[in-house]
Amino acid sequence: MELREIGEFGLIARIKKNIPPILPGVLRGIGDDAAISSLTPGTELVSTVDLLLEGVHFNLFFTSAHLLGRKSLAVNLSDIAAMGANPRFALLSLAIPPRTSVEFIDDFVGGVLEMAGAHDVALIGGDTSSSPERLLISVTLLGEGKKENLVCRCGAQPGDDLYVTGTLGDSLLGLQVAQKREGKPTSSDEVYLMERHLNPIPRVQEGKTLAERGLARAMIDVSDGLYSDLWHICEESQVGATVWVERIPLSAPFQSLATVPEGQNWQWAVKGGEDYELLFSAAPEKALELKELAQHWKCGLTCIGKVEPFPKGVIIRNEQGPVDYTFLKGYDHFA
Repeated sequence: MELREIGEFGLIARIKKNIPPILPGVLRGIGDDAAISSLTPGTELVSTVDLLLEGVHFNLFFTSAHLLGRKSLAVNLSDIAAMGANPRFALLSLAIPPRTSVEFIDDFVGGVLEMAGAHDVALIGGDTSSSPERLLISVTLLGEGKKENLVCRCGAQPGDDLYVTGTLGDSLLGLQVAQKREGKPTSSDEVYLMERHLNPIPRVQEGKTLAERGLARAMIDVSDGLYSDLWHICEESQVGATVWVERIPLSAPFQSLATVPEGQNWQWAVKGGEDYELLFSAAPEKALELKELAQHWKCGLTCIGKVEPFPKGVIIRNEQGPVDYTFLKGYDHFA
């Protein structure tokens, strides 16, 4: 059945029917001109929005509606995680080609709600519209956190250590695997890498822990690539940074399938985006506490560099010295 057969209001009613019981803090959800919600006393509002356009951010030939729904919320959850905040309320807006099937939207919303349920997020509203050709997804996520705990990009200080959760480069290689295999992986390594691209895991609990314990001075999620995102921290903090190539964490599947010459696969990890790991700076005296904490994190934690006193900029070093950075910049929509 196509969407044009049930119409906009039929679609909204269908989505509303699948919303789980109202979570705490939601005074009025879907059904009015605006939702009504409340924050936990003593917390500040943290807001983020992401736009996903078919053909730019995702390819429906490679991903299922369910995984697309999960990822659509995951990218916002990653932004909230980078602030050390707690996600609470989501708003979902869709511009949909009329010939899209109702079952596709059911699966998509199911993915959104599954990811929301995993993080106690309530879907409280949104909007729908027709689109002449391509699917457009916009998710707004509202979170909260104590003012003294929230972590911004501007707090890095010279001498800080630089850390990253998980491994880098998996998503970029996973995208290439999907394109090459037409969405049909043939090995466990390919399945792993595609999963990292199509179904990322936002580091929400890790971000909250770093913030609540006062361990991170500046933090960002790796969505545009390590080089580009670290540059954002340097720019906002008015510092520089050095990253050591040999310390960049790479997964076993990544190392097995990377097609670049041996010893250069780190380049993918530096410029590859959509890993949705957390990159942060921390005072050197926090190193032992972070090491102990990392032992309890499935994703792991790696110290990859140092914050430097020069005004701003990023130096990537290998055994021979600094490398050319011009090819390491991540994705830019308008470049």
